[in-house]
Amino acid sequence: MWTFITQLLVTLVLLGFFLVSCQNVMHIVKGSLCFVLKHIHQELDKELGENEGLSDDEETISTRVVRRRVLLKGNELQNIPGEQVTEEQFTDEQGNIVTKKDHTSTPNP
Repeated sequence: MWTFITQLLVTLVLLGFFLVSCQNVMHIVKGSLCFVLKHIHQELDKELGENEGLSDDEETISTRVVRRRVLLKGNELQNIPGEQVTEEQFTDEQGNIVTKKDHTSTPNP
């Protein structure tokens, strides 16, 4: 009986070590794959000339567009004022072209 319990415990410990080893191997493979893909991406950027003026520390800047939708019924459409949009374009400190849009409502006649 004690032999069976001892063998069972040893088997569970070995199974635990095996699972931890598999996790470590997956972590190493993931890191290696990320490194290789990053290197390939950098080489493609060099070939295409897209890395000029960018260092490894800089991040790509993205924009977010916010849109609003309004659902109206029947006669509510008559009471909506018109809208005027003005745009201002300038270059910020990092050299990015920024477009500022100002939405103003015009009064109802």
